[in-house]
Amino acid sequence: MNKKYSLEILFLIIIISIIIMGIVIIDKKKNTNNDENIYNTSTNANQNAQTKVEIDNNTISPSSVSITIINNNENITGCGVEFKIQKKVDGKWEDLEYISNDLTWIDIAYKFNEENKITQKLDIEKYYGKLPQGIYRVVKPVYGKTLYSNEFEIK
Repeated sequence: MNKKYSLEILFLIIIISIIIMGIVIIDKKKNTNNDENIYNTSTNANQNAQTKVEIDNNTISPSSVSITIINNNENITGCGVEFKIQKKVDGKWEDLEYISNDLTWIDIAYKFNEENKITQKLDIEKYYGKLPQGIYRVVKPVYGKTLYSNEFEIK
């Protein structure tokens, strides 16, 4: 009888441990998502963000755009070439689909210059085709954080 109770108690301890671990993981994911909002540089975002992405308004076209990543964070030394494009639809941002599932990104890091900036020309057409009229923004991963550019319009 003691052995039976011991096994039941052990089983309960294991179940409770699994539940607690699940709660901790979910809470950690919520906190991570909240941390990413600090880096959002869209129109209504915190202007004191340490790192931000700005669109060069003189380069906007349906097939490409240039961005400048401005870094004021000592811990970030560069970024890669990967990016996503989002379109504003009914007031909400939606990820655009790539034109192919066979696309790849080169795994290279560009270092920030002495002004802590990197300028990149994004080949939108290669990954998304030409953009139709609409309001868009660039989504840029930088060292595990997600940065959002200011909006730009294709007329």
